[in-house]
This record gives sequence, structure tokens and C-alpha cells, in this order.
Amino acid sequence: MVEIHGVEYFIYWDQMKVGASFFLPTTATPSQVRAALKPVARALHYKLETQPRCEYGRYGVRVWRMR
Repeated sequence: MVEIHGVEYFIYWDQMKVGASFFLPTTATPSQVRAALKPVARALHYKLETQPRCEYGRYGVRVWRMR
């Protein structure tokens, strides 16, 4: 579980293959999301990429697993 701006997100890290992505509806910036995900990414040896997006009519951040 990851908390960003007081909102908890549950991410199925074990199902994240290289190239997979997920969308987090949030007002946080991509760098704030990266900072929140950094401890998990380091523990799992994942490299993540984040980009701001507007999807499903909502602002948020899309996160990709790069390795």
C-alpha cells in the first residue's frame, strides 16, 4: 500500500511485468508520486517511469515499470 496526499493506493506489485503500467488519479505531481513509490521500487529492484496524464476525465499520473 502507498499513501499519496492522504489517499491510500493498493498496487499489485507482483503482477507488474516489465512494460506494464497503472494510472493513479491524484493531484500529486509525477515527482511526488515517484518519491512515494521509491521505497517499494528499490526493495523490488524495479525502475519506474512517471508521466502526468488526463485519463478517464481525471488528472493523475501514469506509472510504468521499465525493468
